[in-house]
Amino acid sequence: MKDILIVEDAAKDRERLVKLFSTEGYTVVSCESVGQAEKSLEHERFRLAVLDIGLSDKSGSYLFNTIKNTDKVAYIIIFTGNPSMHLKQRFLDEGAADYIVKASPQSQSDQLLARVKDIIGAARSQTVSGIDLDYFLGQYVQETSRKLFLDMDNSYPQCQSCGSKQYVVSFSQKPQVPPEIHGSVVCGNCGTPMDPEVE
Repeated sequence: MKDILIVEDAAKDRERLVKLFSTEGYTVVSCESVGQAEKSLEHERFRLAVLDIGLSDKSGSYLFNTIKNTDKVAYIIIFTGNPSMHLKQRFLDEGAADYIVKASPQSQSDQLLARVKDIIGAARSQTVSGIDLDYFLGQYVQETSRKLFLDMDNSYPQCQSCGSKQYVVSFSQKPQVPPEIHGSVVCGNCGTPMDPEVE
């Protein structure tokens, strides 16, 4: 999992954001179109997406809705030149973490960086490794037992630390001899254990 996905078609703005976040140690992927972003999201998860909504190929609103339906990104900041209060309220109501207008005081590097740190914290110092929980359950756990990992709505519970719903099975260093598997299910974003543990 990487820290930040930037989707911005204005090269100057995109380069500024990449430099700002990379200098602070965040792992960053930048895209200039919805198409590029969709390809990145096929193979990677992100703690945060910073989305422009006036993109060249498709609207940022389309990408926002796509991301919200995939759980590939924990948080989204809308970063746009459109100062519409109606649009801002709509995105916030639909789950955006913030709506920042370009050239506003909130878009200045120090304030933007502070806001990102408020939302996802500092750059991650370590990567959470393990097998994707979906894959693990499909391959190794009987269907009747898979429900133990789900909430009442048949989705994974939100991580209590970061709000993500992406989990991996992180195995212990003990010898693994099926059917006894030693390890635990942890948040793929921050590493916080999920209950129940797989032991």
